[in-house]
Amino acid sequence: MSWMLHFFRSSLGSKYLMAITGLGVYGFFIVHILGNLTLFAGQDAMNNYAIALREIPFGGLWIARLGLVAMFAIHIVTAIRLTAANKSARPQGYAKGNTIQASFASRFMPQTGMIILAFVIFHLAHFTWRVVAYDGPYVDSMGRDDVYTMVVAGFQQPLLSVFYMAAVILVGIHLSHGSKSMFQSLGLNHPKYRTFINLVPPSIGWLVALAGVSIPLAVLLGIVK
Repeated sequence: MSWMLHFFRSSLGSKYLMAITGLGVYGFFIVHILGNLTLFAGQDAMNNYAIALREIPFGGLWIARLGLVAMFAIHIVTAIRLTAANKSARPQGYAKGNTIQASFASRFMPQTGMIILAFVIFHLAHFTWRVVAYDGPYVDSMGRDDVYTMVVAGFQQPLLSVFYMAAVILVGIHLSHGSKSMFQSLGLNHPKYRTFINLVPPSIGWLVALAGVSIPLAVLLGIVK
């Protein structure tokens, strides 16, 4: 066990840890957004989906939530450690030309990561803990928790919807670069697979972001009521 701790504290191990936890967060966003798209299938579909999640045996939903929080925490702490180590190794910083060549996503990964963490906490406070911008309770015709109506009511507030859409776009920016870096950290950035790595994972990240934006946008436009 001590060798494992020693490895993950090393520069190489930290990069592996970043990649593994990043993959977990990447997968979560895909599953979460796909589940939320049941909004377009109507009230029963979304409410049934929410109930199915809560009825996962052995407290599976809370295990998943706690696992997500742990992955986020490890990912952010490791990112801070690696950033600090890189800065100490290059006290004078990068040359101006290298900074210009770097993409917006790569230069602002720590900042977008922290904003995404704040967004996730707000999202939980809004729809899970229901302590922010919540006017419920919402109950459907069967006396069940009406998640569909809660989501629609929440996104009928323009400022809230704009905030969500902006945050989800930042998620797309972060995932578009992070998904490519993940393969490089794991040593999988072989020239044979470079086209796939540069195209497919970032594209999936952006599709997830666009799907996330479509939900509050559809409510604001009156497509979903």
